[in-house]
Amino acid sequence: MSTNTESTADAQPEDDIDNLEIEADPEGTVEEDATDATTNEEVDGEANIDSEPAADLTDEQDTSEESIAEASDEADAEDETEEESVLTGPPERFQAAILGGELKNFVSTLRVIVDEAKLTVGPDGITSRAVDPANVAMYDLELSAAAFESYESSDGLLGVNLERFESVLKLAKKDDLVQVSFDTSTYKLLIVIDGVEFTMACIDPDSIRQEPEIPEMELPISLTVGGSQISRAVKAADMVSDHIGFRCVEADETVFIEAEGDTDDVSLRLTADEYESLDAVDGRALFSLDYIKNISKKLPKTDDVTLTFGDQFPMLVDYEIADGECSVAAMVAPRIET
Repeated sequence: MSTNTESTADAQPEDDIDNLEIEADPEGTVEEDATDATTNEEVDGEANIDSEPAADLTDEQDTSEESIAEASDEADAEDETEEESVLTGPPERFQAAILGGELKNFVSTLRVIVDEAKLTVGPDGITSRAVDPANVAMYDLELSAAAFESYESSDGLLGVNLERFESVLKLAKKDDLVQVSFDTSTYKLLIVIDGVEFTMACIDPDSIRQEPEIPEMELPISLTVGGSQISRAVKAADMVSDHIGFRCVEADETVFIEAEGDTDDVSLRLTADEYESLDAVDGRALFSLDYIKNISKKLPKTDDVTLTFGDQFPMLVDYEIADGECSVAAMVAPRIET
């Protein structure tokens, strides 16, 4: 068990955060910076997720990179304009059929952190990115067209109430074929499950929170391990604490998943014969258990999951569902230890 002194502050509040940056502070809370949020919205019109340590990475860009970026500003602006013109409206056509289990998994994964989401649809499949109200966790999902039994879509953007969508999908069994199409005249989805038809109104995408950008970070520790190992460690940590730590010891090529409570401690030690791969340096990161627990509920039990983290940096959790046809990337901001 690590003897590091940890913050005993309460977990991050979820009801008073308005800015769109993920930031971890010494008290284990996500602080509001209304001025920065306003500036970001006016200048960029898009959300950024970041942590204080991760922000330092941007300071290390050299001037040559900045010059290249400046030289390509005009071209980038044209590309962004074209992309916005394509993705601001609904698709001209969208019709798909997929097994109930695969669609349920996609929707319920997003539902871990949000009730409404923007779905970007196109010929290659469906993507969605969302951040939770407290700016602590983010999901980025890409569902390939190959995951569907049949799929046809033009480029477009749909706003969907995930809570209602998930409720409708409860009628579908794992192997039931679910047909989903978009009616451009009514702005509704038509969902057909085993002969039962549902119509579900879509939401104006502009009324849904702006999609965040994924920050570029160089995280030094990468662990690939079975999802069941992570779930087991999280369940044990939940017995003693409201936070969970991930610690890597380079010399032993060992990772500890541990939690320290007021009176009790717990630790899971992962050695070389218990994980698939490890890029190791000495480091430790602490996270709110609630967020890690929510992520662990959706992890595949038999397939590998990759955790990437570093000292007081966010953690990235990468895995695949739908027989490898849907990639999932989750990010969680750290709690800063003092």
